[in-house]
Amino acid sequence: MFTKPLTRQSIATLDTSKDTDSISRLLVAAAINPKFCAALLTNPQHALQTGFGGEGFPLSQTARDRLVSIRASTLPEFVFKLNEALTGSPRPT
Repeated sequence: MFTKPLTRQSIATLDTSKDTDSISRLLVAAAINPKFCAALLTNPQHALQTGFGGEGFPLSQTARDRLVSIRASTLPEFVFKLNEALTGSPRPT
């Protein structure tokens, strides 16, 4: 029997539920269009401003700031770093 109460460690995460649709569409656009993918990898800010196929990617300012700060050379690396930036999950060693 435990007599000491269990405590929970608080973890700060970003609520991206409102950004999920835009992020999904952004990643699909990058996956299907090499030119847009290259733009996203080299200049994410410009890629977000330009959009793809006439569509924009509305994001919260926090999600946008984190997304444009990512530097990656491949789409899988970008996705990994984006997940890390949005969830605060540390990179496995």
